Amino acid sequence: LDDHAQNVAQFYCDRRDILLSAANVHLNGLAEWVVPEAGMFLWIKLLNGVSDTKALIEDKAAKANVLFVPGQSFCPMGEKSPYVRASFSTATDDDMDVAMERLASLILTESQG
Repeated sequence: LDDHAQNVAQFYCDRRDILLSAANVHLNGLAEWVVPEAGMFLWIKLLNGVSDTKALIEDKAAKANVLFVPGQSFCPMGEKSPYVRASFSTATDDDMDVAMERLASLILTESQG
């Protein structure tokens, strides 16, 4: 059981690192995040004046074929949030790179608004 748990933990660490690499390439200066120590998600705070990610993610990102969850979905009172949650558990390396590239483009478009 210990070997299995270590293998699973390493798998998710590797997935996380691939997403972080893509985020560093595409989102540098557009967003900030804290490296998660565990889990399957990266919380990304959008910068450049983006204070509400709901419409950006639910409408524009969806149309760009990118799936994120807006931070507002996790706020108990439904308040606006500059955060998005990205999953790295099942996405391919290429999908994560494309997602970060498309998110960067959306942030730039939104901030030029």
